[in-house]
Amino acid sequence: MKLFSNIRPSQRRTIISAFTLVEMMVSVWVYLFIFVGVMIAIQIYALRVYALSATILSASAGARETLNQIRDTIREAKTLQVGNWANNSFTAIPMTNTAQGNALQIFPSNSPLPCITFYLDTTNNLDELTVTSTGTNTTTLASYVTNTIIFDAEDCYGNIVSNNLYNNQIYSMTLQFYQWEYPIAYIGPTNGLNAYGYYQLRTKVCRRAL
Repeated sequence: MKLFSNIRPSQRRTIISAFTLVEMMVSVWVYLFIFVGVMIAIQIYALRVYALSATILSASAGARETLNQIRDTIREAKTLQVGNWANNSFTAIPMTNTAQGNALQIFPSNSPLPCITFYLDTTNNLDELTVTSTGTNTTTLASYVTNTIIFDAEDCYGNIVSNNLYNNQIYSMTLQFYQWEYPIAYIGPTNGLNAYGYYQLRTKVCRRAL
């Protein structure tokens, strides 16, 4: 008597699944289109970020040049007066009033000439911060300035004082301006304001000849 039958288990056929050539080609083309689309999207985003960064860096570089020029001129000055510029002439703030205005007149020596004047020119639509040397040589330092009070004289505590040089003033400059943020952007009545970036720069300088 046989306890175990001599029955063999049925052999199962191994099924091997694979892609056909057509399916492989379709899959490769689908992934290729997705890859190309992602790369194009990344490139477009990178170009936008580069345009924004280039504009900010350009504004910062121009602002630093302006501040450096004004800083060096104030440090080398013998006499300074804060005032206002109107009708192509400078008017100093009286000694009895606090010295703050849109212009700063600088005398490099004890002589009244030559003199250097930094002032806000509002005669055109650009609102330019301009520097003139004895009324002849005029150079534009910044455009599209939005604030009208740019210069003031302060003491060591930040209080605005008069033009009296015995106060040992620290001359403060605040420059607020806007610049076209996206050079390729559309400027119109709806989204025109969104295409501009607004900046503010502040510095304080003291003359060396105290």
